[in-house]
Amino acid sequence: MAHWNRRQFIGTTLTATVIAIGGRAAPVLGATASIHRFALVQSTALPLDAVHAENDLQRNLQRMLQIIEQHASPNDWMAFDDAPLTGHVTAALPAKTLALSDSDLQTLALAATRKKSWVSFGAIRRERDSIIAISPQGEIHEWAMPSRYAPLPLDAEIVESNNALPIIELDSHQLALLPVDANATTLAQCAERGVNIVITMGSGPQCALAPRHSLSPSLLMHVQAASPWQPPGCHGDGIGKSQAVDALGHVIAKCPSSGEHVLILAAL
Repeated sequence: MAHWNRRQFIGTTLTATVIAIGGRAAPVLGATASIHRFALVQSTALPLDAVHAENDLQRNLQRMLQIIEQHASPNDWMAFDDAPLTGHVTAALPAKTLALSDSDLQTLALAATRKKSWVSFGAIRRERDSIIAISPQGEIHEWAMPSRYAPLPLDAEIVESNNALPIIELDSHQLALLPVDANATTLAQCAERGVNIVITMGSGPQCALAPRHSLSPSLLMHVQAASPWQPPGCHGDGIGKSQAVDALGHVIAKCPSSGEHVLILAAL
């Protein structure tokens, strides 16, 4: 696993693996006309600390933009983890210090528009943990992060309606964006809404893949951060296990290593 210092961090090209799926393995992907490929971005965020917080946040943002520029194509969905901008925060910093600004969010929206792809990730917005999805047209969807290991206070009102569920409609499909530790209530609500594509995001100390639930989507994708700055008690084997699973629980694609990588799932 690579360890980056603040000098080396920007400018590194992530390796990528393209795996063709569809047909019997994951019919939902082959049938989604608006999405031709899902890209699970297993990236390393530079951890923020009190001394370098503002600069490190900008470096991580530039890293996201670099990855989008290098790997996104029209009709792609670029799925980052739930903390690509903050990584593992190494000091108790105010949420306001860690927040993604409106102007930086617009910069990401311009990148999505230029590449004609979806971009999804987790971030701190207005002093709350949020899930964000940006459409190829630059439309920004934002939801409060469902219940999780260490939630920040939800000081701002929820932007999205839709019962506050992080769900996007793609053709006749419903796609949900969830943290890896989403609770049973959230999953049950998704099932009631007919969700059949789920992307779970992880980066924190749980270091475990999402368990199988009764939701049983046609395509379950998990994107996990590839962080060399492991939280205490977290074994390295639990980091960087991004993968895709079909409705029967069979792994149909996974990252070849725990390091930085982009796993691209292409429809047949």
